[in-house]
Amino acid sequence: MINIPDGLDYESYVDLLGNLEAQDLRSSAHWRQELLEYNNSDELIHGDTLPFPKAHSLFRYRPSEMTLVTGYNGSKKSMVLGQLMLHLAKTKKVCICSLEMQPTVTLHRMLMQAAGASDGRPADRFVEQFMDWADNRIYIFDALDTLPPERIIGFIHYATKELGCEHIVLDSLSKVALKYDDYNQQNEFINKMQYIVKRNKAHLHIVTHVKKPQNDDESIAPSRYSIRGAGSLSDMADNVMIIQPNRKREALKEIAKTRELDEKQQDYLQKTKDHAIIIAKQRHGAWEGSLNFYFHSNSLQLTEREGVPHKFSFDTVVDTDN
Repeated sequence: MINIPDGLDYESYVDLLGNLEAQDLRSSAHWRQELLEYNNSDELIHGDTLPFPKAHSLFRYRPSEMTLVTGYNGSKKSMVLGQLMLHLAKTKKVCICSLEMQPTVTLHRMLMQAAGASDGRPADRFVEQFMDWADNRIYIFDALDTLPPERIIGFIHYATKELGCEHIVLDSLSKVALKYDDYNQQNEFINKMQYIVKRNKAHLHIVTHVKKPQNDDESIAPSRYSIRGAGSLSDMADNVMIIQPNRKREALKEIAKTRELDEKQQDYLQKTKDHAIIIAKQRHGAWEGSLNFYFHSNSLQLTEREGVPHKFSFDTVVDTDN
């Protein structure tokens, strides 16, 4: 229903609306320079990469987009996302809002991932080096438990506009004070967050949960349609990333600690990996599919070679003058 102000007929009201929106209506030539730059870009695929070379030509984080990161409980969504943010922080400012974890714990996970140690914890000297590097690169919104949506909107606005953060993490959507069954409210909240990141050319990463699978069988990966909440969430997202552990391989690795595996079990371990990052949707990219990795428990990293964590480099530059 359209509410027309008193004293205006419908035609006058439409004229008023048209005049208000005229400032955003432009001829295509307005984007001439941007189109030239885009067309002559050296990169066939633009945007920020994942930390895995095999994924560089397949998936990118583009400005002004939103990615939903989802998976079953215990699938290491937050941990994997921390590794991805650590990589992005080499060249971009990132801001993490983890409403389920203390800032120190969030940073310690990223510290372990940066250390990439085969065993043990990093020395204090490395901790100091990491914190010096992370200063003005990795920001943490210091809040726990359920927050009203207005506070989330406020922190995203400030982080992107005032601090210049180009990647924003909300972990998780379920900790925002939204009515579980009010899908209109959820959609409105998502729209407001998207408006801010689009306006400030940032990328929004939202952790979501999925519905329980049939017969509690988590060996079958969820789909973009399994996400809890409004059915339109995955439609509104530019990308949907599913984190899926290989529970069978996980169990066999535990069994192998206490006894020798049979030939069939050993063959399964040799032919499979621990975790998959499934790109279930990529609106502005041609590729969708699965990327498979090993999990290195001490460094908390997904790796491309079993038992070989990535070595982190601090010799990168990010603009910290914003």
